[in-house]
Amino acid sequence: MKKLIYFGLFFCLHICVAQSDADYGNTMKTIIESYNANDAQKIFDQFSTDLQATFTIDKVKEFVTKTLENQGKFSEFDFMDNDGGNRYLVQSESDSIILVITLSADLKLTKFAVE
Repeated sequence: MKKLIYFGLFFCLHICVAQSDADYGNTMKTIIESYNANDAQKIFDQFSTDLQATFTIDKVKEFVTKTLENQGKFSEFDFMDNDGGNRYLVQSESDSIILVITLSADLKLTKFAVE
């Protein structure tokens, strides 16, 4: 009986805390759409409070503007692995980048990095 209770608690905790592949996929779609629309504010709004403190709106605008100029719009993305965050290969008009993101329990970005 104890095993069943522990399993139930673990399962509930896992469901409540864990982010699904769909959550990450939806976040990536929003990032790509916002990037292509040159809407840095929408990307910034997805950041957690801690990430907003270190990666300011000005830095996000600079990232979007420079990357759009150098690589063009993003077209698609593919999940690679989750080594240090979910890593995605993002295709652009001229090249590709690796974007690493991590989501909090409330689905805010806690990591946003380009490798």
